[in-house]
Amino acid sequence: MMYLWKESLEQTRGKGLWLGIGVLMLASLFLIAEARFFPSDLGFEAMLLSVFDMNMYLLPLFSLFLSSFSVFQEKELKTSMILLTKRESTLSFLWKKSVAIQVILISLFLGMYLLLAIFMKFFLAFHVVSFLRFLFVIVVFLLIFNQLGIFLGVACNSKMQLVGANILVWFSIVFLFDLMFLYFLPIVTFDNIRFFSWIYFLDPIHTMRFYLETGLGLFSLTHMSRMMEKFVFMDLGILMAMNAIFWPALLFGLASLFRNGGMFDD
Repeated sequence: MMYLWKESLEQTRGKGLWLGIGVLMLASLFLIAEARFFPSDLGFEAMLLSVFDMNMYLLPLFSLFLSSFSVFQEKELKTSMILLTKRESTLSFLWKKSVAIQVILISLFLGMYLLLAIFMKFFLAFHVVSFLRFLFVIVVFLLIFNQLGIFLGVACNSKMQLVGANILVWFSIVFLFDLMFLYFLPIVTFDNIRFFSWIYFLDPIHTMRFYLETGLGLFSLTHMSRMMEKFVFMDLGILMAMNAIFWPALLFGLASLFRNGGMFDD
């Protein structure tokens, strides 16, 4: 509870959180207003997918910076050393800090989307199930990128290094990996598409968008070609669960391994 209270005070006092929320809300409001001219049957779902596509570029950047600098600040202000000296082990500190960051940031961003839901209700035919599915994807999205930011905050030893790492990771995940997929796409065949599918769906952004697109009824999984059926060989809910568990667990493990390089000592 102490970590949650401390994290909430630190995040809400900073300008970065409110800047991120303000930018996301402003961009989302433009998309909501534009969605008034969408067809009425799937206009709300198309708007949610458009909001997610916009979030795909902005939300990882804000999430990485907020979570990584929250951890880095503990090292910079020496509060981590005080906690570790008194009663905490490094693993316990990382776990409690990670939980606090996840709970506070996810809660604050969900609050923003719930506020946006008021505007959605006025402009569009609001569908509760579709909106809850969208919120679920956002929670998984934040869970992964918050944990990635925590790892970077532990691994980096200076602010300049941390800023560079955040931008490099954001650029790689959002842009570079997609360019690599496009480069290798011409050599994908019916025989090796299963291998390509594993790599494709281990990218959480791809999995989340495909899950949201099918869940909102904007893409049908029926009457697909044999190649497409082999590509989507596993239930998308299982793939979402795998990404939601595998990546945060892996990144937490890496953070605990890098703690000495990041100047965390037992």
